[in-house]
Amino acid sequence: MTAYNRTSTEANATGTESESTAESDPGRSDVFADMPPSAKLVHFVLNRGDERTQTELVEETALSARTVRTALGRLEDAGLVTESVCLRDARKRVYSLESEPLGSGDADPEAEA
Repeated sequence: MTAYNRTSTEANATGTESESTAESDPGRSDVFADMPPSAKLVHFVLNRGDERTQTELVEETALSARTVRTALGRLEDAGLVTESVCLRDARKRVYSLESEPLGSGDADPEAEA
């Protein structure tokens, strides 16, 4: 019974953390509101490091190749991820986070200051 309560508390803490992040950047919360969990996970993994191939993303996320491919498509459509040719193997593509996501309001706070 204690383990259940601890798990529920951890889940609530995680949800609260996500909500506070979304509240601090309303533009990003709108973009992620319609994203499936798999796209959010792929974005999280890309946010942790440098560019990755689809195979590397499959290995790190433990998602199927098809799920990762679909997630990358959703993220690209939202302007959050860019695709480029892998320099080591031109048959592969590498994915990285877009430096300035579409619709981001980062310039507005600077303009007000």
